[in-house]
Amino acid sequence: MPKLFVKKLKKYSFILFPLSIGIMLPSLIAPWVTINLSGQHSHSPFDIIKSAISQSAGFVSQNQFDLLDLWAKYTDSYFALILSMITYITSITLMILSIALKKNRSKFILIAGILAMSSGISWIYTIESFKTHFVQTAVSAGGIIGEEWKGQESTIINSIIVTGFGHHLVILAGTLAILAYLWQY
Repeated sequence: MPKLFVKKLKKYSFILFPLSIGIMLPSLIAPWVTINLSGQHSHSPFDIIKSAISQSAGFVSQNQFDLLDLWAKYTDSYFALILSMITYITSITLMILSIALKKNRSKFILIAGILAMSSGISWIYTIESFKTHFVQTAVSAGGIIGEEWKGQESTIINSIIVTGFGHHLVILAGTLAILAYLWQY
């Protein structure tokens, strides 16, 4: 039964790549993380990249909670965040280029799918690494807010840092792009 299902799916493999692009583009503005500290601040790749460009140009916005400043305290989390954004932008670029370039389309689709999945997975590492570092720092400092919260640092950070759904869209789009490559090319 599963072989018959896969065989029927392969018949419609031509739709997988356009579907992956259709899923990938909304992830640019979908929240990837929400910080519940001094209000609720959702961050999408668009916000993160805009913040990185503003910081490199010397501009600092006071309107939004600065995710990059928060992450910069923990080097591996910060580099994973940057890696995730670079692979994300590269995968979107390759997906769009593959529409225009017919000669190497299949290679672009495969590479874009792998980069998209890498971006989503490295984002998960980014969030979990940051939470782990935060908890370790809080424990070594004697707790977050005195003795009454001692031992509950993980619970507190999980309510402050909440993952969004944007990176899940990227992983799904990457999976569809890889399937499009495997089934069509």
